[in-house]
Amino acid sequence: MNIKKLALKYEHAKSHLNRHSSLQITDNSEIIADGCRKIVSCDESAVIIDQSRCRITVTGNDLKLRNWGSDGVAITGEINSIEFTKLL
Repeated sequence: MNIKKLALKYEHAKSHLNRHSSLQITDNSEIIADGCRKIVSCDESAVIIDQSRCRITVTGNDLKLRNWGSDGVAITGEINSIEFTKLL
């Protein structure tokens, strides 16, 4: 088995181990998202992140994104809405 096949098998196995993610919402001022796989977009009015099974779009005012551990992020600011879209 060559190294490329081994790496692909490892990534496939790793993606199946971390299937769960969570959101902790505090009022309309903070979201802690554990299990963040990718930051798709981030500006003052919208933050879009991919978690293990869904894409989360947070809209609001003065939004800020910061790192929360190795696979988590914190979104702070005035949060107006949260939208979930299932990833294929």
